[in-house]
Formats: sequence, structure tokens, C-alpha cells
Amino acid sequence: IGACSSLQNLNCGKNKLTELPATIGQLASLQKFVLSDNQLGKLPVELSQLGKLKLLQLDGNRLVSAISFPMDVFGGALSDALEELDLSGNDLEELPTCVANLRVLQRLNISKNRLTSLPGELQRLSNLQKLDASDNRLSSLPQDMLPGMTSLSELWLKGNPMQRLQLQELPGFDKFLDRRRERLDAKIDANVVGRVDLAVCGLD
Repeated sequence: IGACSSLQNLNCGKNKLTELPATIGQLASLQKFVLSDNQLGKLPVELSQLGKLKLLQLDGNRLVSAISFPMDVFGGALSDALEELDLSGNDLEELPTCVANLRVLQRLNISKNRLTSLPGELQRLSNLQKLDASDNRLSSLPQDMLPGMTSLSELWLKGNPMQRLQLQELPGFDKFLDRRRERLDAKIDANVVGRVDLAVCGLD
């Protein structure tokens, strides 16, 4: 696969892949990599070499713990390239702190897992605009998370044992609400088709 160095889009979804070859790091032009609905239990550290990758979909695999993610897998060239990461539906019990190395990440989907907490390191994701953490087991968020996420305007927490009042008391929540309001106003002004969900983060 390393011979396909000019490949820009690669869809390997809905197969029975259990691992990726180390040569994956040679796909220097890859921008979109879809690995949804496979049986991956661990990621190769060579993913960190993909300096043009914008989208990585890993939903519906078997990445169940931090052991599935080598410490440097989201480092290297990838850390300055990846804009969207989907880790939903993996039965993840612990989100690896190395996710916070993705400096230009804009959208992160960690919904439909078994997360009981989020690492405080996520506050470093200052470019993150959307975080979907719905359908987990979260009862709170790290105190420093919202103040650090200065671009966050969309946060989904539906399906977690968390109270809206609890969320509203977190540091940085008011500024998050301001950004959220600006985003919703922009959608309404642009006559974007579709329902605009006004529930705060999906919580009652």
C-alpha cells in the first residue's frame, strides 16, 4: 500500500480489518481515510507521518482503551494536519490524552462509547469547534476544558448522567454560550435548511 503515495482518498470501511500495516505512513498525499466498521484493536504509530490527512474516521471499531493508541500516534506531521476525528462507537472506556496533540483539530466525535471522564489535556484543543460526547457515562467535564477550548461553539452531551445546571456552573461556560449563539444566528441568517436544535448541549 505504501506504493500508492499519490492517493488522496482511501475508504476501507465495512471490512474485517484487525490491523493496519506500518507502510500506511508512506501515503504522503492522503487527505481522507475512512476505516469505519472494522475490527481494529490498535493503531500503528506510523499514522503520525500523514502530514496531509484532514479526516480520519475510526468509528465502529474495537479501540476500547488507551492501549489501543500509541503515545505518538497523533503526534508528528499529523498533529498539524488533522481537522476531523471520529472515534464513536468503539466502547472506549478511556480517551487517550494523545488526542490533545492534534493542534488544528476542529471536529471530534467520541459519542456512543463508555467514557466516564474526559482528560484535562483536551483544554489544549484551542481550534476545536465541535465536540460530540453524547451517549457516554459522563457525569462532569474537566474544570479547565471550556476555558481552553476558545473556538468551541457546538457541544453535545445528550445521553450522559449530567445535569444542565452542573454544566452551566463550569468556568468558561458563558463564553461558550456566546460562541454558540453566534453560530446559531449565522445559520438562521444564512437560511440554512434543517432544524436548529436549541437545547443546550442536548441536556434537559
